[in-house]
Amino acid sequence: MKSLSCYENQLTTLDVSQNTALTVLSCSRNQLTSLDVSQNTALTYLGCYENQLTTLDVSQNTALTNLGCHKNQLTTLDVSQNTALTYLGCYENQLTTLDVSKNTALTSLSCYDNQLTSLDVSGCTALTNLSCYDNQLTSLDISKNTELYLFKCYNNPGDGAVLPVTAWFGNDAIPSDFTSGGWIYGGNTISIDYRPVE
Repeated sequence: MKSLSCYENQLTTLDVSQNTALTVLSCSRNQLTSLDVSQNTALTYLGCYENQLTTLDVSQNTALTNLGCHKNQLTTLDVSQNTALTYLGCYENQLTTLDVSKNTALTSLSCYDNQLTSLDVSGCTALTNLSCYDNQLTSLDISKNTELYLFKCYNNPGDGAVLPVTAWFGNDAIPSDFTSGGWIYGGNTISIDYRPVE
């Protein structure tokens, strides 16, 4: 068996340890509190979003190109071994850090609604979609991400007044699908400030 789809059930456990040929596993929208995919080294797609996972170990899944683990209860996520990833959806978790420095093939990263205080995407030069709003980011640098056409970063605190974003353009040339203007965070009005890289 190479593909298993068992999403939208009420599964509380799932044992795929013997299914070592799996390339696609879709087990989203269940009630899983744990998921062991350490034996599924051929996986290229893993959809386990909308469960109750508190941990997820994908260190053995080095072939993964698509990982959707959003809407769980993850506090950590190590994707340093998943260098083939092109899509990572980890939004609506409880992540405080996210290291994507090894994920240079990423084209889409959705990590919004977490507790990230910093995010380094300088190595992800293929990114076209970055959604990192609703975090605790104080600044961002997207100057190396010149392929971006969608960038959403509102509802971050910045320095309490401004969210500085180092980019390849300034405030007079903001692309159409990029966050602009301002928002209220913690009672403060935060303005976004795009600063051309020097």
